Amino acid sequence: MNWDFLLNKELLLNYHIGEEFFISAVCGILAYRSFKVCYKNDQVSNREKESRAFLFGSGFMLLGLSSSIHAIIHAAHLDLNLLYQTLLGYCLGFLTIIMAISAQKPWTKKTFPLLYLPLLILLVPGIYQSIPIFGEFRPLVWISVAYFSGVVCMLFIAAFFRTGNRRTLPATAGFALICISSIFIFFPAAIGSTMWLHGHLFRPIGFAILLFSIKPDEFLTSGGSILYRALMAFSILAAIPLLLFGTVLFYETISPIDIQGRRLIVFLLLLVTFATTLIFGLGLIIRLIHPILQLKDSVGTLVDNGLDKKIDVQSNDEIGELSSTFNEMIVNLRQAIEEQERLCRLASTGELAATLAHEIKNPLNAIGGAASYIDKNYDGSLIKEFVKIISDEAVRINKLTSTLLNFASPVSPEPAPNDINRLVDDTLSLLNQESKDQSVTLEKHLADRIPLVHCDYNQIKQILINLIINSFDSIQDGGTIKVETKCNNSHVYVSIEDNGEGIPPENIKQIFNPFFTTKTRGTGLGLALSKKIAREHNGDLLVESVAGQGSIFTLVLNSGGT
Repeated sequence: MNWDFLLNKELLLNYHIGEEFFISAVCGILAYRSFKVCYKNDQVSNREKESRAFLFGSGFMLLGLSSSIHAIIHAAHLDLNLLYQTLLGYCLGFLTIIMAISAQKPWTKKTFPLLYLPLLILLVPGIYQSIPIFGEFRPLVWISVAYFSGVVCMLFIAAFFRTGNRRTLPATAGFALICISSIFIFFPAAIGSTMWLHGHLFRPIGFAILLFSIKPDEFLTSGGSILYRALMAFSILAAIPLLLFGTVLFYETISPIDIQGRRLIVFLLLLVTFATTLIFGLGLIIRLIHPILQLKDSVGTLVDNGLDKKIDVQSNDEIGELSSTFNEMIVNLRQAIEEQERLCRLASTGELAATLAHEIKNPLNAIGGAASYIDKNYDGSLIKEFVKIISDEAVRINKLTSTLLNFASPVSPEPAPNDINRLVDDTLSLLNQESKDQSVTLEKHLADRIPLVHCDYNQIKQILINLIINSFDSIQDGGTIKVETKCNNSHVYVSIEDNGEGIPPENIKQIFNPFFTTKTRGTGLGLALSKKIAREHNGDLLVESVAGQGSIFTLVLNSGGT
């Protein structure tokens, strides 16, 4: 490409100054975006995401600050040795971004950007004037910038393969252009040369791509992987001997090294390379193999400890995610086993209930008929008293057998669209007099815009009556029962909360079992039948209780239908 019309040195220097100010502005915008995400509570839910966003913002802030100082140095025609500070600032900025992506516990790295403060010493005249001429070590510093920006590029590629998010690809291209431009600038070339022009053209393009491709949610979803940490550790540790070799090579251009000194340098390079390999191997064992062995040991002892023992999650990477998923699987498995046992008990109870109810019905009818005959044909206060006892107990047993039959063979739901708020109002109206008799206050908190629920009106009403009557029984000397409706996504929730005596922890797992009751009255089938009805509606009945403080029963219904 013919660049002759641009070979005016003053024009190119002004372009370079404008380029640095442009990069500074871009980095400032990116830093603002990340800090905005960092401190916006509705987007950040934990300190890990907040810390990653903070490190991202700090990294771009350091890049922008370094570019601003770089531009000012050129614009004011200051000593070029001051550029050491800006290029090392670039390296620190990219290192901070690397930390934001790869750190396992990013909140422990929030002070890392403060390493920029010692670099400000390089702006002191007595300091920057005493170090080697910038032009002689300029290639080494630029290749360092290229290296660290290349590591960021590789981390974004790894993020794409880990998350499958295609939005990381444009950002990858932006960092790749920054890396390529730094390689071009690495070559000691005069202003206006082909290398110089290509390098200073690709840099602003790369940052412009970052401006349009990096969105705030990238700051929250791009970190924590073992892949990132292994890639970062390998890249940086492998670079140590290379940077040392490059430093020696450039230093020799200033002060030639004798034969004996070169042998010492070769020995030191080999020693550093060997030490780097050992450090990387040790880090790999600590960061990767050790957590895997811990996970293996935890799974191995799970059989002995039972399903109540959880694996200790010590990281937020893939191993941590695997441990969390395993813990969730154990919880679901335990719940499935408990539910299966409950269903087996329900099935056995249903068969037994149906048999007993059928066998009791016939003699019960005979007893009731005989009692009625005696009452009509014989006089006497004692006879009347005992006949009344027989009749009352026969009615009670008949009611119990009807309950057993309903439990064993419940009526199939007849679902229809129903207004849950109206259903709650009807239920409370029905029980209003009993609440007054027992000096219990009924409160209702009904949410607006509750969707219609496809359910059997009478069966759901039966559940609410059972729950509220249970609350009556648990409250002594007055109290409050609060009935509340809520809607969340595709579910409608009806909760009945009382301030009664609560349920002891040893009983809370049994309250939905048939015939389990701690009351002097009742059959112990109300909650079991209510749970069964809720499940038949593709919902559930949940309980939270603290002994001595009260209970909350929550009926969960699917607003999408049965």
